[in-house]
Amino acid sequence: MHTPPLASALVCAAGLAVACLVTLPSADSAAAAPRAAIGNPVEGNQGFGTIVEHDALLGSTETEGTVALGGDLSFGPGYNVAIHTAGSFTDAGDARPTALLVGGRVDTADSAPAGVLRVGSDGYLKIGDRAGVSVLDHDANGAEVHDRVVPAGAGYDATPRVELTTDQPTDSVAPRPGLIDFPSLFSTYRARATEIGTCAANVTLDDAQGAPLDPQTGFADGTQAYVTLTPGRTNVLHITGRDLNRLSVLTFRNQPSANTPFVVVVDTTGTGGRYSWQSVELAGAAGPQAPYMLWDFPDAHTIDMTSGDSLEGTVYAPGADFTDLDASNIEGDIVVRSLQAGPSDGNGGYVNAGEIHDFPFAGAIDCSTSPTTPPTTEPTTAPTTSPTTTPPTTPPTTEPTTTPTTSPTTEPPTTPTASPTSCPPSDEPTDQPTGGYGH
Repeated sequence: MHTPPLASALVCAAGLAVACLVTLPSADSAAAAPRAAIGNPVEGNQGFGTIVEHDALLGSTETEGTVALGGDLSFGPGYNVAIHTAGSFTDAGDARPTALLVGGRVDTADSAPAGVLRVGSDGYLKIGDRAGVSVLDHDANGAEVHDRVVPAGAGYDATPRVELTTDQPTDSVAPRPGLIDFPSLFSTYRARATEIGTCAANVTLDDAQGAPLDPQTGFADGTQAYVTLTPGRTNVLHITGRDLNRLSVLTFRNQPSANTPFVVVVDTTGTGGRYSWQSVELAGAAGPQAPYMLWDFPDAHTIDMTSGDSLEGTVYAPGADFTDLDASNIEGDIVVRSLQAGPSDGNGGYVNAGEIHDFPFAGAIDCSTSPTTPPTTEPTTAPTTSPTTTPPTTPPTTEPTTTPTTSPTTEPPTTPTASPTSCPPSDEPTDQPTGGYGH
């Protein structure tokens, strides 16, 4: 697992077994080491396409892939999980992979009264805390049937309920806590999001004639922009959230691919970390390119996706509460602090949040070959510290700096010496909530 730079940091790989490294910067290489490759930033998700640190509401409509959350689950009148795949995470002793993993409780009291959440692809269900529910594998006539999770003491056909499309031993459904160490995993994710935010901008937005937009920020509403990617390297665009919303179309003259991933670092400092996202139309990129596109939000703490076109690529916002209000689809992974996929509309229904399509991020982010010219689209928040100043030994807890240093030879080390040790307590930021929405 990659270790974030500028840090003497804890890195814990999530899963049934947790391995830890304490990293110690090398004083000899502090001034000269280039930025190391970040690799795949969703590594550690155990193959779950939607992974949430705290609570999740799955209101409407469905996800083709798998879902894992560290908190409590509530759901709307009809939500489907794992339409196309049951994933790759198989609990010890199980015959089938887990398609839905709930670290906390299934909260039937906060779900739709007629709610039915269906787990497809013959996937299994894991619940950390069994309080408030019964797990049934026999119907009212005593016949053996597929498992259902209903309110405690209720019958097999009761609602709200979670229902499986396969038989699963009831004692393997719940309680099954601690299958993923969400606090450690998301501490790592937030460090990665910050590090991606320091990658130098090397993508320029052009007009239809190929001339760079001048300036590269402060766009008029409805601006149409074009990008030409450089093959064989990670292509990074820095843009403010406001400018992103002002784009009507972003057209790719060539497409993202496995060796040409495209990363958008969205700076939300101008909105105080609270971002209302209007997804831009992406021309020249679709589902086949989605695994090589990533939308990084290193400083956002609240994101509402309110409108716009289908989003191609992974939403990487591990420090943000994410609410999807847009009927268009998301084609990629979702990595967020809490999730509302179609919240209540206040009139007994749930907002149409579209579908989450299964396009796992498959690229490798490597900023070591990126030019270090400061991007022009970022706000003027560059630090005044000299490039030779010794970096701090812990990751910053304030908003990340998105303007890189001016020389690749003076960047802080990113491949520090590591020595094994036991896991210390989590250093998760103290401003993280203890739960998600409505609990």
